[in-house]
Amino acid sequence: MPSRVPWWRPPRIEDNPRIGGGVNPNSTRGLSSYRCPRPRRKLGAVSSARTWEVVRVTTIASPVPRHPWRLWRSPYLWLATVHLLADSVVVLTSGLLALGAICIAILGWPLAFLGVPLSRGAARAVYALAGWERARARITRGQEVLPVKPPELSGDRVLDARRTVTDPNLWRQFLYYVLLLPAAASWLVLIVIAWSVPPVLITLPLYFARFAAERSQLGPFVIDTLAEAVTAAVLGALFLVFVSPVLMRTASTLDGHLARIYLGGDETGALTERVSRLVTSRQQVVDSAEAERRRMERDLHDGAQQRLVSLAMTLGRAKNRLGEKDPAVRSLIEEAHSEALQAIAELRDLTRGLHPPILTDRGLDAAISAVAARSPVPVRVSVDVEPRPSLTVESIAYFVVTEALTNVAKHAAAARAEVRITRVGDVLRVEVTDDGRGGARAEDGSGLQGLADRVAGVDGQLSLVSPVGGPTVLTAEVPCG
Repeated sequence: MPSRVPWWRPPRIEDNPRIGGGVNPNSTRGLSSYRCPRPRRKLGAVSSARTWEVVRVTTIASPVPRHPWRLWRSPYLWLATVHLLADSVVVLTSGLLALGAICIAILGWPLAFLGVPLSRGAARAVYALAGWERARARITRGQEVLPVKPPELSGDRVLDARRTVTDPNLWRQFLYYVLLLPAAASWLVLIVIAWSVPPVLITLPLYFARFAAERSQLGPFVIDTLAEAVTAAVLGALFLVFVSPVLMRTASTLDGHLARIYLGGDETGALTERVSRLVTSRQQVVDSAEAERRRMERDLHDGAQQRLVSLAMTLGRAKNRLGEKDPAVRSLIEEAHSEALQAIAELRDLTRGLHPPILTDRGLDAAISAVAARSPVPVRVSVDVEPRPSLTVESIAYFVVTEALTNVAKHAAAARAEVRITRVGDVLRVEVTDDGRGGARAEDGSGLQGLADRVAGVDGQLSLVSPVGGPTVLTAEVPCG
């Protein structure tokens, strides 16, 4: 069963919704953990005790209800009211602490031995108070505000103090508490209007009936009849049901914008940093996969392939020693020897498909020339890639050429083909041309589609131009900077 989040407390949201979190910032639900069984094993496999793993699932809750009646059934209404009430307490505590810290730092700045530690201490206090305010917004309203990074310190006390005092994020967070003072006063007035005035109006007929009052004055309004009291009660009930929730929702939204603008970090910078991390992570995955293919190729070449070669040599010696003594046994040995040679050839093709050793040892020119020499279609090769790109880029270019030449041999009915690989700046351009019948398509599940996915894994592009009747031109551009 999923672990449910308490209705009264929104869970923490790992990432900002604007940067890929996928959770509504006004939602009262967010991320939750589910315990899910692993997929079942295939039939015939050895079964074991079922194991469980915790899977992090992002659940997208419904947004804040727009209809006032639905707001009454949502915990958001009460959490927003509590948050707005707490703003007045925050002004009297955190706001005064932040103001006091800044004032002490300003007064002590003329004294060198006091200004440096006081300014750094004041900055730490403001950052800590802003962090608590962001946590309060997350807990009561489910709003994730990006944290603000303090300036980097160099170790020089005076330089670090000057850098801290001139930090715009510090003064922006301090300005939040300055602006929160009139905002909190406004929220308090709205709360009184929303939750105090309607109950008074609703109970007004009871007041007239209980005390037989002749008139009642509510501010500038005078009510002197029971009919007017009943009318005021009806208006108060309508105001309580339809207007009060909207007032709280509007005030909470404005308060959230205030916190996001003055307490939140740079969303553009955070987005750029996240994209940079994703690009780096993807490149690491691609490099790791390429290194794993090279390791598998070495293991097969140095392990299984060498054993098969040794087996073929042993069978050959046994065949020669046996001579013509026993034709039946000799026939079996010859058959086994032939199978061993075929297995060696298939294993070499397999290792060459994983990562050809010649590509690592001698580069693209030699590797592509070897592929062209094995092709049944005459291939002209031109390679100019100085300086030599990384092994990952070379591997992608190699497999683009091998897949293209394989398709030329199988489907193009071409008389000749040409491979041209050039490096222009930080881009490796691979172009394979044939004079076949054309009409090639990169359909889903085809080898060309797999190549396109592989090239896209390093931010490259693969294009295919193949009109009916030819010629066919396959072009890949791979970044190699």
